[in-house]
Order: sequence, then structure tokens, then C-alpha cells
Amino acid sequence: MEHHSTKYHTGTGPLNIKGTIVFHDQDYLNDYFRNHWKPSLDAYVYSGYETIAAKIKPHEWLLDVGCGYNPFKKLLPNVVGVDPAMDEADFQVTIEDFYATKKFDVATCLGSLNFGDDAVVGRQIHKMVSHLKDHSRVYWRLNPGRRDHASEKCQGIPFYPWSHRRLGEFAELFDFRQCNEQTETNGKVVRLYAEWHR
Repeated sequence: MEHHSTKYHTGTGPLNIKGTIVFHDQDYLNDYFRNHWKPSLDAYVYSGYETIAAKIKPHEWLLDVGCGYNPFKKLLPNVVGVDPAMDEADFQVTIEDFYATKKFDVATCLGSLNFGDDAVVGRQIHKMVSHLKDHSRVYWRLNPGRRDHASEKCQGIPFYPWSHRRLGEFAELFDFRQCNEQTETNGKVVRLYAEWHR
């Protein structure tokens, strides 16, 4: 099966979170992130792990969506990492398949909800938000639709074309206030940063 983003909503019209999910190959994504992707740990000014950890109080519980190698575990006492591809995750499942009996104070989505169309991304955000307390925060790092990873296999990934405006529409939909919008780089790629508060 070919993997092309042309099947996806462009991220510029009205949100279509109830639309038909055309294609979302989780096995392809898992293989890519398990065997080909290499992170740039703590190279970002706004969304670096130590920077984010400093914003989280010791008593707060963090849900790290797409935790990768689970780096927050070394920085914070109360972390639950969810990632379908990585053995280091506390729960090796997608956010859609994650269930918890507790509510979290904070969530991080640092490059993790970047794939698919409005329906896929909307479903994932809805599930993530369902695990958060009424007063909570989300820290975001977003790929604005660029296939700029070191591995050429990333050409097959259906990146969602994020913008601050688009993330703000999702924030409004899920009753969050979006703030601290930034554009940042790790010296190799450009990403978007933002925070949600409610």
C-alpha cells in the first residue's frame, strides 16, 4: 500500500473530525519510529524535555502521549508514557487504546499527534483530553507537515499539516485556551510549539 498525504484534509478548511478516515497505517508508523527514527533529545528551546519538566509541579501527574524513549521518567516523579512503537513506554498502545482510572494534570504531545487527517487527529485529541482533569494543561510540539526526518522512509508518512491556527481550532473545540505560540528549531528542523490551558 502506498502512503501519500494527498488523501488527507489539507488542514486549511473547516475542521472535519467526523469525516471518513481514509487511511491510517499504524503498523507503518510503528515500524518507522521503532527502527528508523532517531530523536534530537532536549534540542528544542520551548519544547525540550527539561524545559517542559520545569513547568510541571512535583505533585502533578503527566500523561506523555507518544513518549518515545520515555525521557520524562528521569525528570519527573509522576509520569505515564504511552507509545505504540516503543518498548520503553509504560503502555505500548496508541492513545486511542489507552485506558486509565485516574485523571492527569498535564499532557505532552511532543511530535506525537502529527499523522492522519482531521478525523484521526480529532479522535486522538478527544481521547487524550478525556484523561485530563477539568483544570489541566497540554504542551505541544507540532510538525507543520514537513517530511524532513533523516530517514527517507519518512516520505511514506501521512503528516498532518499543522499550523497554530489549526491547533487553536482544536483548542476551542475541546474548551482550552491556546497560548505561548512559538516557532522553534533543533538546529535541523522547524517545529511549532504551543500550550493549552483550562
